[in-house]
Amino acid sequence: MLRMKLSDTNLLEILNLPEYEQALSLFSERKAKKKEIIFPPDQIDDKVIIVKKGRLRVYLTLADKEFTLSILEPGDVFSTHTRAYTQCMDDCVFLVSSTENFRTILMQYPTFAFNVINVLGDLLHNSITIINGLVFKDVTARLAEFLVRMADKRGVAIENGIKLELGLTVEQIAMMVGAARQTVSATVTDLAEAGIISKVEQGNITILDIDRLRKLVL
Repeated sequence: MLRMKLSDTNLLEILNLPEYEQALSLFSERKAKKKEIIFPPDQIDDKVIIVKKGRLRVYLTLADKEFTLSILEPGDVFSTHTRAYTQCMDDCVFLVSSTENFRTILMQYPTFAFNVINVLGDLLHNSITIINGLVFKDVTARLAEFLVRMADKRGVAIENGIKLELGLTVEQIAMMVGAARQTVSATVTDLAEAGIISKVEQGNITILDIDRLRKLVL
């Protein structure tokens, strides 16, 4: 469905290079607690944020339902000038800059600008993917797609399959695939009983049969 890390590009690592010292000075550091909504849709000030520590969830609401667009991890960038909520999944630390200052950075550092474009392009692709899934795929297909993407991105091969250390509860996974927790819980149970995956244990899932899981995405 969607990836945890938006891009292989880590903007934080780039900003910490000596040649970007002046650019980094245009950001201020902020902290927020787990579950805190740091930027609501009606945010007046237009800011740009780069995650330094923790994870932020970007999501939309419609008819009392939440649809996760992405999970921002350290090095990811996002703008508050959207109709989405931005909420901490953990205790978070992030860098904040005004769009005016950020625009200055992009003009003065073309290489940095290129990397920002890569990250934002991945975010757009991610958003289109989730919309496509919500419209054309059922919960089983959406969950399978999410797990396959996670396996391709960060899966660790073990003796009996592929281990995913997601750090997510069933409820959080449900938010990411745009479904009710009970529905996702039942789907996970069905897949586990079919011998395709294990159940969620302490935020971890083991994919036992990646080929069968891939077929469910189609």
